[in-house]
Amino acid sequence: MRIRTNIFIWVFFATVVPLTGLMLGATYYSQNAYQQAVSHDVLSSLESISRELERHLRDNQELVQGMARAPAVQGFVPVLAGQASGRLPEHSARLRAQVNRYFEGFQTILPGTFYLRLLDVKGNSLVKVSHNNRSDPTYESLSGLDYVEQEIASEKFVTRLRELAPDQAHALDLPHNRLNEMLEFNFTLLDYVVPLYQDDQWVGALAVTLGGRHLDRILDNASRLYQGELFVVENNPDKPRRHGRILYDKSSDIRFAQIRAETVFAGDKYDDQMLTEVVDSTRGLYRSEDERFHNYYVELTPYPDRLISWVLTSHIDSSVIFSPYSVILIGIGLFGIAALIITLLLSDIGVRKVAQPVCRLAGRIKAYANGDHTQRAEEKQAIDEIGALAQAFNYLADTLDTAREQRDRAEHMMLQSNKLASIGQMAAGIGHEINNPLNNVLSYTKLLQRTLQKVEYDEPQTRQRVQTDLDALRDEALRASDIVRGILNFARQVPPQYSHFDVQPWLENTLALVRQAARGRHVQLDLQCDFAGELEGDRSQLQQALINLLLNAIQASPPDGRVLIRCQRQATRLILTIRDEGEGIAPEKLDNIFDPFFSTKAEGEGSGLGLSISLGIIEFHNGALTIENNPDGGVTATVVLPLQADSANQERVAND
Repeated sequence: MRIRTNIFIWVFFATVVPLTGLMLGATYYSQNAYQQAVSHDVLSSLESISRELERHLRDNQELVQGMARAPAVQGFVPVLAGQASGRLPEHSARLRAQVNRYFEGFQTILPGTFYLRLLDVKGNSLVKVSHNNRSDPTYESLSGLDYVEQEIASEKFVTRLRELAPDQAHALDLPHNRLNEMLEFNFTLLDYVVPLYQDDQWVGALAVTLGGRHLDRILDNASRLYQGELFVVENNPDKPRRHGRILYDKSSDIRFAQIRAETVFAGDKYDDQMLTEVVDSTRGLYRSEDERFHNYYVELTPYPDRLISWVLTSHIDSSVIFSPYSVILIGIGLFGIAALIITLLLSDIGVRKVAQPVCRLAGRIKAYANGDHTQRAEEKQAIDEIGALAQAFNYLADTLDTAREQRDRAEHMMLQSNKLASIGQMAAGIGHEINNPLNNVLSYTKLLQRTLQKVEYDEPQTRQRVQTDLDALRDEALRASDIVRGILNFARQVPPQYSHFDVQPWLENTLALVRQAARGRHVQLDLQCDFAGELEGDRSQLQQALINLLLNAIQASPPDGRVLIRCQRQATRLILTIRDEGEGIAPEKLDNIFDPFFSTKAEGEGSGLGLSISLGIIEFHNGALTIENNPDGGVTATVVLPLQADSANQERVAND
């Protein structure tokens, strides 16, 4: 992939995409918050309207209850009782005329009342007033007074009337309004019926059919937030012919007070999903299937004694709700297009600014990979990132060089360890084979010395010469025995016994053991210890290794020289350095100083095993030992030991 494409992708996805996503996210969050505010406002408005409707319906109920207690109605109760018993009181016709006048006057005051009826115990109408006009009794009755409407034959309705609680207005669907098929669906409101009693005996009922003009006025004057359309749907699952019918919808010219010969259901114009939604919640929001409309609804109970509810709904176009965000979304789209163009321009500039330095750096990397480890990049670049890349390459090259040196050193140490192990195994076998003859030589030397005392020589000088030769033989045998003993100790590699001990007293005790040797060579020992803590290890073995290093430093120092011993803590390690002021070690011999039997001392002054044994002890403690020449002369031996023994190392030592 070309760098121009990469720069375009980087810039686009690093800036434009996150920023656009952030803007869209913020818009989405704000839109959700705005939609919640809209829902709150619309539902609050609907609840306010529903409370006003319920209040008016309660007023109607109380009004009907008050009419039942009116003197004109109560004065007609004896007539209803006489109609039931067959013994009409005198002046029954006058009492009927009186109640007719009362109803006509009532309709003059409240013209929204369609029908006012007084029903006998059979549910038939003895009094009926509509539109300020009374109905004449034109239907003959066998019970006494003639009826003003056709008789009904509904035993179920009569039973329902008989079971109504007294002194309460109940909502019923009067069969009288369905006698005419054309009027079956005329009335949107149920009729209010109040049972009438005389001496605790049910004698009839007052029935009032209301038109709902005041309900229309309430809904006509109600606020329609966000240009919503208000409509009311009846939720009446027990009456399929009424379930889902629209009671009010101004946009469709459907009103409570309007007498209609046909019924319009919610599914005909909107959808009947609201009737499903109200099963789970009495208020809420549902969207149309195509998401074009938001329908906020509130359920109200118009008739407390019936399982009937109205669903007051505000039908709002979704585009009206989200219109404030349409401009924002268009702006985000324009921003994305502009950002795309700017990103293309930036990618062209980036090619000129980045391509050449990157190509040069790539050439240096290839040269380094081909073996030219002297290659380094120019860190001063016009673009900071390219400069950082050059620095990273230089750091990588330096790190690889360092790692290569450490690898070579580790390989050398591994070879050295393998060499020591092989020599140790060989030395153990040779040491055992040589040690027995040496013991025999020493034994025979002692026997010869004893025999020499008993032998007579002609010349005294002869005895003296033989004695001198025997002493020399004994000394050489003892020296050979010491060498063999050192070989065996080197081969054994006794595992360390770990314990905690104070570092500073241990150092002072070790220096005390070699101080006599230092005084014999007029060498000064100086200790500088900046650590007063504890070290975990084999105190005796580490002391032996340190003594070997100190003796080497003392022997390498000139008269009146100085050996400096420094001790300090570095993180979780203890650093010991022993510096002498001798002549140093020839560079060509540094690689061999840890080899067994290799020594830079004069013949007879050492076995060449001291450094090998010290290295083995320190490595057993998971430490490191290095010997380096000082720039100003002399040698520095550095011992690095962990302050706490590694549990895995202790387990390995225990298994060994």
